[in-house]
Amino acid sequence: MKKTSKINIFICFLFFILLTTCNNSEIEQNDDTINLEVGDKLINVEISDSPQEWQLGLSYRDTLQENHGMLFVFPEEKRRNFWMRGCHFDIDLAYIESDGTISEIIKMKKEPLDTPLDSLTEYPSQSTTIKFVLEMIGGWFEENNVSVGTKIDLSQL
Repeated sequence: MKKTSKINIFICFLFFILLTTCNNSEIEQNDDTINLEVGDKLINVEISDSPQEWQLGLSYRDTLQENHGMLFVFPEEKRRNFWMRGCHFDIDLAYIESDGTISEIIKMKKEPLDTPLDSLTEYPSQSTTIKFVLEMIGGWFEENNVSVGTKIDLSQL
């Protein structure tokens, strides 16, 4: 068999494996999770601490389990800007300062799945010192009486 044919077979095999293992509609939470106390609620959050994880966020999931969310952890404090792409549900987003204080809570509405990236609604923080962002299913903060000023103990990070 020619070398080119072997390479083509190998590429086809890799492509098949990729297709059979990647199903965007069933993206599972990553294994890097922690429990946090937010207000009087204990929540379980996935840690998102890499550029790839930041970009994917909660995209392509059908929903979130009760009291589950995603905590974005950034290496430095600065103004943050979030958007929703490929989300199947509304999300509440909390911008959090380095001391764990929630400085803003924003309600993000799901957008049509075919919305071009450059047309997505952006949700910039007002603060320029955001170190963490917590995403929960839409309405979670209000339903659980969590508001701006609530402090979250993030010392385990």
